[in-house]
Amino acid sequence: MTPLTSPLPGPGSPQQSRTGQNPEGRGCSSGSRRCEAVPGSGVCRCRTPGCDDDGVPEPGTTAVVIVVPDAAPLLDAARRIAPAHVRHGVPAHVSLLYPFVPEPALTGQDERSVRSLAARFPAADLVLEDLVTASGFVGVTVAELQPIADAFRARWPGVRPYGGRFGAQPAAHVTVALGADDPTATAHVRAAVGSLLPLRARAAAVQLVALTAEGWRPRLTAPLGGPAGR
Repeated sequence: MTPLTSPLPGPGSPQQSRTGQNPEGRGCSSGSRRCEAVPGSGVCRCRTPGCDDDGVPEPGTTAVVIVVPDAAPLLDAARRIAPAHVRHGVPAHVSLLYPFVPEPALTGQDERSVRSLAARFPAADLVLEDLVTASGFVGVTVAELQPIADAFRARWPGVRPYGGRFGAQPAAHVTVALGADDPTATAHVRAAVGSLLPLRARAAAVQLVALTAEGWRPRLTAPLGGPAGR
């Protein structure tokens, strides 16, 4: 299984700083995001947990993912058109939970639960065929992995996928390109990726990864349908 070994702006989607209006000068609140009023500006500045003020994931951020090496041709096709919008060195993957429990707070029980949940689901043959685009995002949904994603989210209900920015149950997907705000570039990426669909792939294991100063590193790998461990 190909490990995650490079920095990435959050498996699946970027974690960006956001600002919002705070016309009455009150304290800010935005769900799981950390917010503060900018003095004298009437603006509320928010960021997703696990990210610094520039939206970059902080060391110690973790994620639970399934790497999908067979989906690499989709990223390669997008990279040939818009290389700046395909994350260099990051394999194709589906995020089950990002951000996950911060590494300093991870417990042995968390790790056992990751293994146990992975063991409940068999390795899966995938058919990637539904392409989605929105706000500079290009991805392919992976319906076969939705039950696994839902199970992990149910096990850790206090961990909101992507900080809650896409609802409680965002679709399981492989991110192909991010930040391609040029409609023409997005259309070209969509056409190139769409020409490769449907694509058959295989999901074999769940990885718990953690961000270090050198990039994302696997903390554990749990085979789908494998022993739950203790």
